[in-house]
Amino acid sequence: MSDAKESILFVVDGARLEAQSLLLAASLAKHHPDRSKVDLIAYVSARSAGSLTPAALALYAHCGVQIRALPAGDALWAKPYPHGNKILACAEPRTSSRSLFLDTDTVCLAPLTGIELADPAAVALVPEGRATWGKEADKWARAYDFFGLALPEDRVRLTRGRKLDYLPYFNGGFISFSDVPRPGTTQNFAQDWLQTASAFDQGCAVKGKRPWLDQITLPLTMKRFGYGYEALQELWNFSIAARLKLHRAPKARLIHYHRFRYLQRLDFHPQFIADTLVCVPNALTEALQTQIGTMIAVPQETVAA
Repeated sequence: MSDAKESILFVVDGARLEAQSLLLAASLAKHHPDRSKVDLIAYVSARSAGSLTPAALALYAHCGVQIRALPAGDALWAKPYPHGNKILACAEPRTSSRSLFLDTDTVCLAPLTGIELADPAAVALVPEGRATWGKEADKWARAYDFFGLALPEDRVRLTRGRKLDYLPYFNGGFISFSDVPRPGTTQNFAQDWLQTASAFDQGCAVKGKRPWLDQITLPLTMKRFGYGYEALQELWNFSIAARLKLHRAPKARLIHYHRFRYLQRLDFHPQFIADTLVCVPNALTEALQTQIGTMIAVPQETVAA
């Protein structure tokens, strides 16, 4: 049986994600201080496991962040797919009743647990901003047909631009799901998602799967195995990339900044840095500040950000 505890997890793979994780971990710990109720988990790739900085290790320890190994997944994909790290992390076993995956380029402004859902087994997500995949008429039909499924009749409201009504399509930076197995099985949602994503990548001959494979297979998994979903308000995963007006950002529960230069546009962004610096001993403050600064200098990596 699962206990009542929830988990919040993110991926660390490479220097850029490690630097981003410092702000995220500090903000999560600030708004989720009770480790008896919420586990904070960093799934760390093999390439990063031996190179985490002393400042990062000290911050994780102060914030109560567990460091767990991210399993290798190369054999699951038709070709390398670093974004798949999020699916691998989600599919790992945990004793929590519910888990929340967050992209590492996010910061928390309010508690993210205890989401009230009519169906405890439902997946809770925020719709994508724009139709970045599947605008061609046949792509989604081919994707669903690969698993012998008809196109769904339900629609979600996209959050950016013309805010179109669209087939179920969600941002992959905030995914809340039950860790409890499907009735009559040993598989939970994330494990079904991993199996679906791997099968789709290996077998479905449709173009443009990269980097959207995770987003394509989220609704496919729900439809395939009968999981319900709840489309949350945008403030649960508020993207600030390329926004001209950010007046709603202070009300957000989670800010998804994508690039540090977008976070810097928020007049309250120094508070995130201040909250992070107090999470390490004084002797490591300068090193931590330097590491945060690398988010500007380090080239973008092809990773599950």
